[in-house]
Amino acid sequence: MTMQMGDEMSGNVQGGGTEPEGTEHEPYGFMERELIFKLLASHAMVDRDFYFWLRKDPRGAAAELHIALTDEDVDYIQNQVEWDRLDEIADPVRAALHLELVTNSW
Repeated sequence: MTMQMGDEMSGNVQGGGTEPEGTEHEPYGFMERELIFKLLASHAMVDRDFYFWLRKDPRGAAAELHIALTDEDVDYIQNQVEWDRLDEIADPVRAALHLELVTNSW
């Protein structure tokens, strides 16, 4: 089951929160949003397959980490992230991390 970040941390469950009916709110707060994007970015930088998956299918890739993205999140990933610039440095960063020394999952 995929949950929106913030549901378990803030206690708000979609449709069952403490806010009055019709009150619009983000599915997660600033701290959760920051954590979501740090997790997605760091995972993309250490896992080449995930990097390309996130670029092509943000919702599917995020769901693999049990993260549900909003439309605004998807727009950010697809239209604001400078993928061409990241393409130039992603493989050298992965190589410099020497991940093969600490894990077999990559």
